[in-house]
Amino acid sequence: MRIRSKLLCLLLLVVLVPLCSLGWYAWRQTTQLGRQLADNVALELESAASKELAQTAEMFGENCAATLDMLETSLSLIAEESARRLTRRYPGNDERILFDTDFDAGTVPPEELVTIPADAEVLCSYEHLVFHMPPDLTWKEVRRETVALAGMLPVFKTIFARHKDIMAFGYVGLTSGLHTAYPGHGGYPADYDPRRRPWFQSAVAAGSITWSVMVDAVTRQVMGTMAKPVTSTDGTILGVAGLDIPMGSLFLSSDLSRTYTDRMRTMVLSLKKAETSDLVEPAILATRDYGQSTADWKAPVELERLSSPDKAALAEVMANLTGGRGGVRRLTVDGKDSLLGYSPIAGKDLAVALIVPREVVVAGAVRAEATVLAAVNRQMVQMGWLIGGAVLIVAILAYPTSRMVTRPVLDLAAAANRLAEGDFEARAPVRGRDELADLSRAFNNMAPHLLERLKLKGDVALAMEVQQHLLPHRPPDIEGLDVAAMSLYCDETGGDYFDFLEFAQEDSAHADIVVGDVTGHGLPAALFMATGRALLRGRAMDMPGPGNLLTEVNHLLSEDTHLSGRFITLFFLRLDHVAHEIIWCRAGHDPGILYDPGTNTFENLMGPGIPLGADPDWNYTESRRSWLTPGQMLLLYTDGIHEACDASGDMYGKDRIKKIMAENASAPATSVINALVADLREFKNGLPLEDDVTLVVIKAKAAA
Repeated sequence: MRIRSKLLCLLLLVVLVPLCSLGWYAWRQTTQLGRQLADNVALELESAASKELAQTAEMFGENCAATLDMLETSLSLIAEESARRLTRRYPGNDERILFDTDFDAGTVPPEELVTIPADAEVLCSYEHLVFHMPPDLTWKEVRRETVALAGMLPVFKTIFARHKDIMAFGYVGLTSGLHTAYPGHGGYPADYDPRRRPWFQSAVAAGSITWSVMVDAVTRQVMGTMAKPVTSTDGTILGVAGLDIPMGSLFLSSDLSRTYTDRMRTMVLSLKKAETSDLVEPAILATRDYGQSTADWKAPVELERLSSPDKAALAEVMANLTGGRGGVRRLTVDGKDSLLGYSPIAGKDLAVALIVPREVVVAGAVRAEATVLAAVNRQMVQMGWLIGGAVLIVAILAYPTSRMVTRPVLDLAAAANRLAEGDFEARAPVRGRDELADLSRAFNNMAPHLLERLKLKGDVALAMEVQQHLLPHRPPDIEGLDVAAMSLYCDETGGDYFDFLEFAQEDSAHADIVVGDVTGHGLPAALFMATGRALLRGRAMDMPGPGNLLTEVNHLLSEDTHLSGRFITLFFLRLDHVAHEIIWCRAGHDPGILYDPGTNTFENLMGPGIPLGADPDWNYTESRRSWLTPGQMLLLYTDGIHEACDASGDMYGKDRIKKIMAENASAPATSVINALVADLREFKNGLPLEDDVTLVVIKAKAAA
C-alpha cells in the first residue's frame, strides 16, 4: 500500500472512529432494549404456558384415571363372566361359533364388516365373536369351552357399545390355548398361541391386573394391553382376559395441544420402582410415538425412558410425582430446552407428562425481537450513508497533502531498485531528521552488509558442490549383489557420509562400503566429514582389515578432535569375494539391518566400538558372517531417518524401516531406497528434516 493510501487510511480513522463508535453505541443500546423487551415477553409467555400446561396435565391425569378405572372395571367384568361361564354348563349352538378361518374365507357378509379405530386395514364385525385354535389343538378338545365362551358376545357388545373409541379388541385366552376375541376378525398368524404372549404370561405371573406394551398380532400396531387372570372359585387359573388399547386413545385434546399441534408430546409414565432406572428415568408406558406398525408381531417393544441431562431437575419431578404432586419444570429433553408439565394419575403408579419445546412457547417473543432488530438495522443503513459522505470528503483532502510524505519514500524505492539490480554502491538521499530519514540511513548501512552475505552464500554453495563431488557417483559393480545409496541433507551441506572404497583397489578381492555420521550438520559437519573421508581413503591401502584401518584412522582423527568435541560414528562393511563372507566393524554407529524374506526375519549386525575421535587408544575389532543368500537384503543407514519426528513429536522408528524393507523385498535396491524416502516424506508431511539421512541398500541377486 502506498504512503498516500496509508495517509488516507489514517485520516479516515480519525473521522470514522468517532462516527462508528457513536453508531455502534446507539445500535448496541437499541438492540439491548429490544432483547430485554423480548426476554420480558418470553417470560410472560412462559409463565402463561406453564400455568396452562399444569392445568392440561392435571386434566389429562384425571381423564386417564377415569379411563383406566373404566378399563379395569370392564376387564374385571369380562374376566368374572368368563370364569362363571367356564365353570358352569350352558347349552349352546355350534352354528353361532365363527373361527378366524371363517373370516379369512369371507363367510361373514361384507356389510357386517367395519374398520376399527386402531387400523383402517383390518375389517371386523361388532356382531360376532371370533375363535382361534393353535395348531396343536382340536375342536373336540375345546368344544365345551368354545360353547361356554360364545355366550360372552352380549357382554362384549355392552362394553364396546360406548367405549369402542378407546378399545381395539377384547379377548380371553385359555390355558388350553383357545382364544376368543371381540370384535370378530381374521388375520391371525398361523402359529398364534395366546399362552406364549407376554400379556398372558405377565398376568398369570402377577395374579392381578397388568399393563404391557406390545405389537398386536393382527393389526401389527403397537398397543397397550391390560390383562387379568380368569380364575375359578378355588383360585385355579383358567386363562387370561385382556383389552387392547390404542396408544392415542388415552390422550385428550385441549386448547393447548391444538395450539402446539405436533410439537407437544403427551405420554404416560410408570412410577413403579421396577420400571425406573437408578438414574431416576421413568419408563414411558404410552405415547403416540409407539403407535407405528411393524412387520414382526413377535418382536418385543422396548420402552423408551424420559431422560434428561438435567438429572437434579428430573429427580425433583419424580419426587413430586411419587408424592402425589403435579407441576411444571423447565429441563432439556431430546437435546431441546423444554417445558415439562406433569401430574400423577390418582390411585395408579402412573403419571401424565406433557413436553413442549420452549422455542415454541416463546415464538411470539422471538418475532417481536426480530421486528425491533429490523428497525435497528434500518437505522444503521442511514448511519452508513452519513459515514460514506464523510469518507468522500476525507479522500478529496488527503491526496493533495500526501506528496510531502511520499517523495522521500520514492527516493528510497529508487535506491532499492538499483541495489536489486546489483549496484551495491547505491545510496538513498537523507533529508531531515524524521523517521523516513532514519529509514534512508538504515538502507545505506545495509548495502555493505548485504554484499558480505552474498559472498558467504556463494562460499556455502561452493562447499555444497564440493561435498556432492566427494560422494560416489555410482555404486560398485559386485558380482551377485545389487547396491544403491543416497544421502539427503537438512542444510545445504551436511555431516553424513557414504563411500565405496573398492574403486581405489581395482585388483583387490574385496569391496568396502562405508557409512558415517558426523555430530551436528551444516558446513562445520561437512568439513569434518571431508577430513574423515580423506583419512579413510589415505590409509585404506595400507591396512589389511577394517579393524586395523579404523584403529589407525581413529588415532589420527583424535589429534584434530580432542579440542573440538566432534566425532564420527561409522559402519565399515567389507564384502570379501574370496572368503565369501561379510566382515564389518562398528564405530559407535547404528547396526546394519539384514532382512531374510525366506524366513521373514530381521538380524542386526552388532559389534563393539565407539565413535571415531572419542578415544585415541581404542582398538576396533571385526565381526563376520557368511555371504548373503539370494533375496537377502542389508540396509546401512544414519540415525537421521529413524529419529525423524512428525508434527506430534512421534519418531519414525526402526519398525517402520523394517516394514518398508519387507514390503519391497522383491524390488531392486534403488526401489527400496526410493520407497524408504517416499515413506519418510509422507511421515514428515511437509516438515523439513531435522538431521541428515543416508541410506545404503545391498541386496543379493539370484544366480543367473
